[in-house]
Amino acid sequence: MEDMIARIVEMDKKARDMTEQAQKNKLDYENQIIAKRESIKTDFLERAKKRIAINREAAQKKADTALQQAETRNRAIIEKMETDYDRLGDAWVDTIVQRVLTE
Repeated sequence: MEDMIARIVEMDKKARDMTEQAQKNKLDYENQIIAKRESIKTDFLERAKKRIAINREAAQKKADTALQQAETRNRAIIEKMETDYDRLGDAWVDTIVQRVLTE
């Protein structure tokens, strides 16, 4: 009888040890999952920041190019207006004065 009780106690102890080990394993796996999730999140954020920086540079270059083109167009328009004014300014003034006086 004592032998049976000793076996039951021993089986109970083994069961508790197994349960404790399973709890530890579960906790270890949960910690590994948390660490892996953080690693993936950090990696994703780093790649996103790099993509944002690349996109920002590309957008800035595109905006700079558009600005240069607009400035070039504006300079050409201003030069043409100044040339036209130099050539035709006196005639325009005469025409405007004539129209004002005749009306």
